[in-house]
Amino acid sequence: MISAATALGFSLVGFALPLASAIVHAQTIVDCLVWGLVALAVQIVVYWLVRIVMPNLSERIAAGEMAAALFLGAASLAAGIINAAAMTF
Repeated sequence: MISAATALGFSLVGFALPLASAIVHAQTIVDCLVWGLVALAVQIVVYWLVRIVMPNLSERIAAGEMAAALFLGAASLAAGIINAAAMTF
């Protein structure tokens, strides 16, 4: 299941980047939690948008389609990079 690991790995990095930015720049724990929830919400929205563009996304990844996995992973990573850069405190 290399395709599933690829999609998950890129998605985790896409989530970790804004979370790391929140940890570094947050003034309080509440700030960190709020920005962490924003990062999670962005990743969920990206997943649903990719599902609109690519129907049967989960099935395709489970079937080993690397194109679907890489598309989801790249979208998650791009959103995470933009999200991390957009966080201002």
